[in-house]
Amino acid sequence: MDGRLSKTCTNLRVVPADLLDALCSLSGRPSPPAGGHLSRCVHEHVLHAVASLPVGSLQPGDVSAATEVRAGLLNADVPSASDATARCIQQTVDDLGPADLWTLARDTAMTLDELAWGATATLAGERLAQPDPLDVLAAQAIVDELAERTPCRWGRQHTDAVRAALYRTLADLADVLLEASESTPTLLDWTAHDGGWRASAVIGGVIHHVALQKAEHSPSAAQPVWHRTPPSVARIAWQWRITNGPTGRTSHDCGPIPSALAARHAAECAITALAAGRCSL
Repeated sequence: MDGRLSKTCTNLRVVPADLLDALCSLSGRPSPPAGGHLSRCVHEHVLHAVASLPVGSLQPGDVSAATEVRAGLLNADVPSASDATARCIQQTVDDLGPADLWTLARDTAMTLDELAWGATATLAGERLAQPDPLDVLAAQAIVDELAERTPCRWGRQHTDAVRAALYRTLADLADVLLEASESTPTLLDWTAHDGGWRASAVIGGVIHHVALQKAEHSPSAAQPVWHRTPPSVARIAWQWRITNGPTGRTSHDCGPIPSALAARHAAECAITALAAGRCSL
């Protein structure tokens, strides 16, 4: 396994076979179907493209930024490595026909907002020299038609809009891998407590208590346009809190976060930052 992937497994405390599922959990996305399914193969192809990048060569967000630059929605200089990764994602998606694009979009739980981004990117590419002020309405029309049509009834703009939205979705996955592989979490010893998890760490001779719990105010997640399975109960969001001292009067918390794994990883990275003096409660 590549060094970046191996380091990510260590940081997230998962075995290689579970790495993709863990990264999807980290980003709040559903895991693709198991086995040799198209969606899993595409996701794994993206991970291995990122895994080949030297550690320290990119920052989280660089691949998404490169995707927006390539779509004509952002005017910025991006590292060549991030542009190459965005181009690899684009080539992978461009090889798919409408039925496979629909399958991949469904398996990533694509939302209306993401489709709207894809439609906007498609129109921007077509009208780069002379943007049309009515493009917002045109993009919404494409989204409305996509939500009502089967892939066999998609036109070129519909197909291109789904492709563009998938570029961004897979770029987000690439950035999650970058963040997880280059993070420095303090691996804590967690124990179950009152429906959540607790751990502690000593920093500067002071015990810091860390708690993971379900978020009190979980935002309603955007519903997917196409469901792989019938809609189920809304996913539970989590939050973490760090307190210090015998009375725990000083604290800091963060949430909602899409999964318990993501909340645990964020809390462990926060402990590292506290120990290094990069932040304080």
